[in-house]
Formats: sequence, C-alpha cells, structure tokens
Amino acid sequence: MSVADETSRPRIVFVSCRPPFPLDNGARIRTYQLLSGLATSFDTVLVTFERDPWDHRGPASIEELGALLPGVEIFTAPPPRRHKRASQMASLLGRSSWTLGCYDASALAVAVARAVRTHHPELIHFDDPHVALLAPIANAVNVYSAHNIEGTILRLQSRAGSPVRRLFNTIEALKVDHEEARVWRTVDLCLAVSSLDAAAMKAHGGRVEICPNGVDPVERLPLRTPGWNEPLRLLFVGSGNYLPYERGLAWMVREVLPRLRSRAAVTFNVVGEPPRNPVDGDDVCYVGRVASVAPHYADADVVVVPVFEGSGTRLKIIEAAAYGRPVVSTRLGAEGLPLVASEHYFEADDAADFADAVLQCADWYRDPESSGLLRMLDAAQKAIEPLMWSRIVENLVGLYRTELQRSGKQWLDPGRASRSRHVDSSHGEQ
Repeated sequence: MSVADETSRPRIVFVSCRPPFPLDNGARIRTYQLLSGLATSFDTVLVTFERDPWDHRGPASIEELGALLPGVEIFTAPPPRRHKRASQMASLLGRSSWTLGCYDASALAVAVARAVRTHHPELIHFDDPHVALLAPIANAVNVYSAHNIEGTILRLQSRAGSPVRRLFNTIEALKVDHEEARVWRTVDLCLAVSSLDAAAMKAHGGRVEICPNGVDPVERLPLRTPGWNEPLRLLFVGSGNYLPYERGLAWMVREVLPRLRSRAAVTFNVVGEPPRNPVDGDDVCYVGRVASVAPHYADADVVVVPVFEGSGTRLKIIEAAAYGRPVVSTRLGAEGLPLVASEHYFEADDAADFADAVLQCADWYRDPESSGLLRMLDAAQKAIEPLMWSRIVENLVGLYRTELQRSGKQWLDPGRASRSRHVDSSHGEQ
C-alpha cells in the first residue's frame, strides 16, 4: 500500500532529549503538540531520556507521560550523570561543542537503535539538535525539527556576562555553527519555526520547510478596566531560569520598572519557573509554575516580552494575542512572527521607550475603542489565526506523507504487537 493512501499509518520514531512533560515551557509544549498530533495519523514511538539531566525535578512520571500520550510507545534511556562546570571546561579541549554534546547521547543512541530494530520506521523525527547528531539513520527519512538556531543564541549570549562566560560562548558559537550546519546538510529535511531560521538553514545547504510555533484555541478574555488609582498589572510568562529570559527580566526590573514607578503605580507578575538569581522589588511577584496561565492573563493589563537574546519564536506572544492582551516586546522578542510593530504590538528596545509603550497601553485602556487598542488586539488575533496547533500539525502530517511518497517508502503491516506497553531501554519491556 502506498503511503499516499490517507488510510495508511506509516511508522515514525520521534526522538527528543527531554520528555514533553510537564508542559511548563515552550520547548516541551511544541514537542508535545507535534508528537501527539503526528500520533493521530502515524504509528508513533517516542525515544527520550527518563528526565532532562539539567532539570532538578527528577524523572518524568512514565505513568503521567503515558497518559498524556495515549497510543505512543515509549522507549527511555537513563540520563547521563554530568557535572556542568567540569564538562564545560573539558569541552574547551575538544573539537565538539558542550552545548550539543551535553546530553552525552550514547545511551539515547542505544534506545534509538532498539526502537529502529523493533519497528523499522519509515521516518525518524529528531526534535532537537542534540539528538539530530545521531543522523542519518539508514532506510528511513531523517527529519530535523529545530526549535531555534543554537549558534545564534550563543553569539548573542557572548555579548553579556563575565569575560570567561563571554569567551566560552564565543568559542561554543563557532563549534555549534559547524555542528548545526552539518546536521542541516545531513538530514533529508529540516523544519524551521520561522522564515528567518529557514533562510539560515538553506544558506548552508539544508532542505527546509516551515513548521511554526502555535497555540491552542482559547476564548478571548474581556479587557479589564483599571481604576485611576489602581496599579497597572504587567505580566511575563516563561521559564525565568532560561538565561536569556533571566537577563531580560533583570533588565525589566532594574531599568524599566523604576521609570514606570515615577509616573504610575504598577505590579509585575512573572509566571513560570523563577530565575535562578531573581531581582526583587516591592511590586514584583515571582509566581512560579502554575496549572493554568488563563487566570493570570485575565488579571493582566499588559504582557511584556523583554528578550534580547535567542532564536526561534516566542510562544508567549502568540498566546497573549490569543487571549486578547496587548504586548510590549523588544524587536528580537517578536522576531520571526507574522506580527508588525505598532499594528499588532508595541515594540521598544530602550528602557525609556519600553516604559513609554507600557504607559501608552495604560492611556489606551481609558478609551479602548477610540484609542485603537481594540483594533490592535483584533488585528493581532487575526494575524495568528494560521498559528493554531491543529492546523500546524495537519500541515505537518501532509508534509510527512509527501516526503515518504517522494522517498519511495512503502508501508506494510507485519502484524504488530500491542502498543500499550512501555519499553525501558535498560530494564526491558514492562
């Protein structure tokens, strides 16, 4: 039966260095959405570490992960035991980067080999560059799905921090540039989240299609009506322990909030994993991880995105637009999204300009219809309509079927075993 037949279910092995659970940051959300969406049309196997070795929360619950991904067979590998600073120093002596080698994928490679031997997949989906270093795997279409471009992030990070950190990131950027370019050329297809990332991949010889970040449909929230004496409520949603976000939040608290306080009362809530070294303030609250972000958007007047380092696209801006909240962002924060400054959001890179944009939102709240606030929110919501996860996954399924047909892969059902079991690479079937 040809894979062009829409009733066929080709086999996919989906490889990720981190389990997509809990769904508390953009990377895990994207991984989960693509994985669960592909599993509706393909027989899908997940290969991942038991936990992210750099996450202090310990292993993901296999039971909870299985409940989150019904019908997906799961192979796990034990995470490497690494000492971050020691391994970073040791990497300086080698040609390979620490950034892409920090997961020490040898254990994961064994689990991938077992999954491939067991299921003979037609397609391998590598969900981050760390695992894409295992490509190519023979007799399958190899796809690399990039969340961002790591070399770009490192070059931006090399401009900040201590002299030692800047030097390390400069060296790392050169190594990672070479490794990422090799991956882009090696795999059969690359997926980029934006046209900017796609252009970089194509420049190094990669075949690239765009698979953007998205959001689930949500009900647009009514605008609050702040009283004259009521503080303006600012919101940031994201993992504050991610270094680019930690630095951006520190800039927000140290540089922007003092300018706002001199002109208006404000509160600033940070929802998500708190920064490792938070900058405190009487009007700053680090809420931490939450079960649902909806109540925090409902309680917010303005969503701020103070991001100066990074690549890819920010889910938090799409989410804010879906909930109907105005956004003040740096240029890089909104980079790669189908949004236009002053039409869909306020853009500012200078602390004084950022404060002015926030206060303009406050003024617009007093008369949202005549001020243009409602027009901006309507335009932003319309601009993100193509960025619904259901549509993104539907397009990805069609793309994968086309790639399989293009490669000449055929799907035959050999009479396979139940998919309800969990397979642990170190302990056998359970």
